[in-house]
Amino acid sequence: MNEIVMVYSLFPSAGEAHDACRKLLDERLIACANRLSPAISHYSWDGDIETSEEHPVIFKTTADMAERTIERIAQLHSYKTPAILSWPVDKVSMPFLQWVQTQCTD
Repeated sequence: MNEIVMVYSLFPSAGEAHDACRKLLDERLIACANRLSPAISHYSWDGDIETSEEHPVIFKTTADMAERTIERIAQLHSYKTPAILSWPVDKVSMPFLQWVQTQCTD
């Protein structure tokens, strides 16, 4: 398959986000990751309304590697129920697509 998939997750600390990015790159599950500025998240957990600072990351991978990437993020994550979401990329430049494909290999 030659499609790119974006995988998004939030981490409780910059360090954990950094470590996940490095491991996924080392394991060649992703081509790159964008660590974004901390976000303030509001959510209901165990019957309470919570607010916390979280560190969003967007991972870029191939459709073939997306499920393995999601599973690996879940393994690396310290949250009991981490938010891990993915969506296909509708349009992409051919050079970038080819680069992602060369980076994400078994």
